[in-house]
Amino acid sequence: MSNSKLLVISEKYWPSGGGSELATHLIIDLLSKKFEVTVITGTKNSYKLAHVKYIYDPLLSKWEKPALWFNTLKLIRTERFEKLLRKADVVYVPRFAFPVIPRARRMNKKVIVHLHDYVPVSYTSIVLAPYENHKYRITREDIMLECMKGPKYCVGASLLW
Repeated sequence: MSNSKLLVISEKYWPSGGGSELATHLIIDLLSKKFEVTVITGTKNSYKLAHVKYIYDPLLSKWEKPALWFNTLKLIRTERFEKLLRKADVVYVPRFAFPVIPRARRMNKKVIVHLHDYVPVSYTSIVLAPYENHKYRITREDIMLECMKGPKYCVGASLLW
């Protein structure tokens, strides 16, 4: 194992979630052969690899995007996160904790953003195929899907779009 340190910030971690979280877990298993890996997650009972350090942080336990992004902004201002970030050589964001990215870049850290879906294109990460035939529907249907969950989701999706 090298001395390079990888910090992973993933609100969900296997077995929570689905295929994306399993893929992240398997990737971390591979990366842990070359890096000292620390995973910060909001999944309390995550599946742990013996050679990886896991830190549960309740700020990452809210998985709705607006709450997660707000809590991630709080997390990156904590002393405990600051220490972990200072020690890291590379930061890996495999899900939606995007507010970490500019903070890590300001500290001249290399950042890997792993997009498992279409979140940069669609708030709900849903894009119908073929994209070209449906791109005009994305905003409207994203907001409709969120509004079906309740008023706070409707307001949040509308503001974030």
